[in-house]
Amino acid sequence: MLNSPIIGIPKSPSSLRISSQVINTFDEKDSQYIEKANDSMRDKDALNGLAFIKAHMSSIPSRITKLESEGKELAETVKLTMDDLTVFVIVVLVIHSVLLFFDVVFKSCSHYPYLYFLNSTGVQISPFRIQWFTTAFNRQIQKWGTKRPKLLTAWFTAGTWVTIATMPMAVLLILHTIFTTLRTSAHDVKSAVFVEPLVPGWNLPSSDLGYYIASLLISSIIHELGHAIAAVREDVHLIGFGASMFFIMPMVMTHLGQLDPLPAFKQLRILCAGVWHNIFLALLAAIVATTLPWLLYPFFDFGTGVQIERIKEGSPLLAEGGLLLGDKITQINQCKVRGITSWQDCIVQAIQEPNVGYCIPDSFIKEHDESVPAKHISESLVECCGSNSPRHLCFEYVGTDDEPLPLPQHSCLLARNVVDLKPQHCSAPPDCPSHLHCFRPSLENSTRLIQIHRAHGPTVLYLGGPADIYHSVSVTDFIRIYQFFPSSIPDALTKLCQFVTLFSSGLAILNVIPCFYFDGQFIMNTLSEVFLSKRVPVATARQAISLCVTIFGTVMLIVYLLVMVITAY
Repeated sequence: MLNSPIIGIPKSPSSLRISSQVINTFDEKDSQYIEKANDSMRDKDALNGLAFIKAHMSSIPSRITKLESEGKELAETVKLTMDDLTVFVIVVLVIHSVLLFFDVVFKSCSHYPYLYFLNSTGVQISPFRIQWFTTAFNRQIQKWGTKRPKLLTAWFTAGTWVTIATMPMAVLLILHTIFTTLRTSAHDVKSAVFVEPLVPGWNLPSSDLGYYIASLLISSIIHELGHAIAAVREDVHLIGFGASMFFIMPMVMTHLGQLDPLPAFKQLRILCAGVWHNIFLALLAAIVATTLPWLLYPFFDFGTGVQIERIKEGSPLLAEGGLLLGDKITQINQCKVRGITSWQDCIVQAIQEPNVGYCIPDSFIKEHDESVPAKHISESLVECCGSNSPRHLCFEYVGTDDEPLPLPQHSCLLARNVVDLKPQHCSAPPDCPSHLHCFRPSLENSTRLIQIHRAHGPTVLYLGGPADIYHSVSVTDFIRIYQFFPSSIPDALTKLCQFVTLFSSGLAILNVIPCFYFDGQFIMNTLSEVFLSKRVPVATARQAISLCVTIFGTVMLIVYLLVMVITAY
């Protein structure tokens, strides 16, 4: 490892985590994969992988599995991911089993304090399910539902029309996703999935489980509040609220009185209120996530770089002269860093581009050259520095075949001194002025000499694979202006808003589709009464039409889920 102020090559590849195809490809150190990786960079699929890195820096474990099937040794990553998920599932299973055991024991013994606890709290325990029912919120919901009646009526009327318009779009979106996924999987090409189920440990990192549960709970509560307030507005009896945890899936339910006595359009206002509230919540969360940098500007800077949040333990970037927590990164090599997206782009650019050369004057070479007889380590690596020069690199002269060598073919130079010259970059002799010469570091194919520019402090020199920077360094868009405001707060808020946007819009799409046991089934039944009562006077015929549409929607959702699962593996 090179001593400070340059960071050396790690002795072994770091454990791969959430990553992309191209980064994972270049993180392999075995020579047999390096040649394959170079070939893959000219492949269309690899370029699609680069676009994927830019759009989604959260890769999906199922894609890692697919990479392994293509011959890339990623079993360790898959094993770690699956181990985390397995431990979590076992813990949840044990908790449910213990609760069920004590519930059965106490009930069989007629344990009065326990029975009193169940009756007073409304808690019920069943296999893999914990239920809770309460009427504690009824009075507050009654107040909300009776305030500003005209405004609420207009609000839920608008939501009814928006929900009705959303229903065919949701059906078309699911159908388009099914056909697109089947077509692209048949031709073994990548394509964006418009609607994708999120499952922790499968296509969602286990570390995001807290956001998963919180956003799902928030979206469900807002959904059920919509039904409850709309029901109160239409003078429907509000029985109470229920919540349940099915294994790890939180669910919220509103218990209402009979809707049948109401006119059809009033029923629609109540039935569509949940979907309408989910649509509005998704839009609101998306707006908050987008405007959060401006809302927090007095406390955090944004758009001028990225801040180092975490560095993986054992990373060579933690060595003397390396990165520090809180460092503001503004540039990688010649690539400007404005945020996380450009940070990712710069890493990809460092992977794609070969090692650049530097235009160096001959006087500098003659003064600082400490080379020893050159020795070829491999086809691309030449070593010309002695063992007593740990901070030096072997630089190779880049010239044409027909010109005489004005300087030695290989020169051992202190990398920091070369970079401090701020030389012009070159790839061929014509790139340099006549009085300068092009010298390029002699490195392995997957190794790069990377300059990481900081807003404060000297430039960090890193010798190794760009993928190692990606795997071992976590950054944030929010740069602290005051030290007592941690960047983790806006990061968590942004991530929560993004999850709420995804889950709330997903619940809206799922519930609006005419499917058994979802809002769409009851909306479809009521719509048939509203729009078909004159054209189809027979009630059983209208019910048959509604039933056929609901069966179609149910089958479509089942096919969609099967396609998602099958294509993932």
